[in-house]
Amino acid sequence: MRRGILFPVAVFVLCSPSLTSAQVREIVLDGETFRKTADGRRLAELAHGTRVIVQRTDGSWVEVRIEGWVPSGTIAETTREGHNGIITTQGGERLRVEPEGPATGLLLEGFLVDRVEDRDGWSRVRRSGWVREAALTAVSTSLGPAENQGERRPSLVAPGRELTAGEAALVLHAAPEGRAAVTVETGTPVTVLERRSGWTRVRVEGWARSERLVIADRDSVVAGVSAAALRASPDDYARVRLRWTVQFLALEEAEPERIDFYEGEPFLLARAPDPGDGLIYVAVPEELLEAAKELRPLQIIDILVQVRTGRSALMGVPVLDLLALF
Repeated sequence: MRRGILFPVAVFVLCSPSLTSAQVREIVLDGETFRKTADGRRLAELAHGTRVIVQRTDGSWVEVRIEGWVPSGTIAETTREGHNGIITTQGGERLRVEPEGPATGLLLEGFLVDRVEDRDGWSRVRRSGWVREAALTAVSTSLGPAENQGERRPSLVAPGRELTAGEAALVLHAAPEGRAAVTVETGTPVTVLERRSGWTRVRVEGWARSERLVIADRDSVVAGVSAAALRASPDDYARVRLRWTVQFLALEEAEPERIDFYEGEPFLLARAPDPGDGLIYVAVPEELLEAAKELRPLQIIDILVQVRTGRSALMGVPVLDLLALF
């Protein structure tokens, strides 16, 4: 049986108010691997928007500290390697911004942590490790108290919050800075799904004349679909075919916890076509594997794909099946 774990796209880690923006960085790639040493063993996966504390750099790798909350019952005591806690949840445990708050990453089973606080069945933990420098970007402000965190306050990004369109012609876009998709009138109720970099993803409900609706042709290639749209409405795009221009990063093999793949299935790790859309995973069939092995990191490629899922269970990113490589 497959177990689903959903992650919000934009999340953050609360840290000490005394930190300066020079020490704070933000993960810009969904599913970025957090490792024990530079290019070493994988310990966790971090979501887009996770804030980390930089400690030192070593070439293309950066040592960072992550911090957050996990249920106390998921940690056992240990003295291994100078840490006092170890994650015991089979399949891993979600690290959260605050108790019952949004998830910022997945800590794998056996992940060693420093347990620094317990509160009402939750434990605050921290751990240092390594990420790629290419996965980090600077932040413009320090991590001060909640009242100074602007749009990143949890109350503003809580899923399900209801707002009202405040302009006579509120234009909704398919993705941040993407094409205009629909216009709603002032006073129209909208539901907040997430907030990211000055943009808010919302859901609008309404009624349309039945005779104006047509069934999408799933065998044709659909244009103008962003990775953000796939994540927002995964059921609507199941098995839809897309032709995208993406940036190839690496050819990897799926590990057991990636439950949207079979174990060992090869896949392309690539950047989505729209700015800010993060990563996509592209499963490679056997007949295209040799061609995929010839790709170079950061190479721009054209691909024909079919959507396997618009939002993966592990990290909430699109998983696509490769049909052709151009």
